[in-house]
Formats: sequence, C-alpha cells, structure tokens
Amino acid sequence: MHDDKVLSAASRGQRRNATARLREILTRRVWLPTFVYEALPYLYILCGIVALVSAIYARDWTWILPWAILIGLICLHTGLALAALRYRVRRRSPPPERE
Repeated sequence: MHDDKVLSAASRGQRRNATARLREILTRRVWLPTFVYEALPYLYILCGIVALVSAIYARDWTWILPWAILIGLICLHTGLALAALRYRVRRRSPPPERE
C-alpha cells in the first residue's frame, strides 16, 4: 500500500515536469527572419485559397473535401486576422528606427 502512494507521487511529479516542459516549449518565442515574418499573413491566405480551390476541383476524392474546406477556411481566417492585427498595431505606433 505504501508503494502505491510513492509510485503515484512519483508519477504526479513526472507529469508536472512534463507539463511544465511542454508549456515552456509551446510558449517559447520564435525569432523569424524579417521577410518570413512579413510574408506569413500572405502565405496563410495563399494556402487557404489553394486548399479551397483544390476542394472545388477534386472530383473523385470525396473523403478529402471536408478536410480541404476546413483547412482552407482556417488558413484564410488566420491570415486575414493576422494581417488585420498587424495593420491596427502599425497604424497606432510609429515604425521603429533602423540603424
């Protein structure tokens, strides 16, 4: 009986460590080159349009149509939301000075 308590406490500690590690990985800042950062909204929009167009023209692959439509709408929404957010932020604050 005592061994069960020790094992469960050890597994809880491992679970906490794994959760903390996952949280650290998911919230880590990612530094992208400027041209990639600036192109992200347009890439998302392009991927969304390509996925929606492929859903229109995929005749025999009926199993992939809902996935293509879902991915297309998600990418379009993400790209437009990201572009709108950047537009609002840049409109409010002046651009940083470059050296």
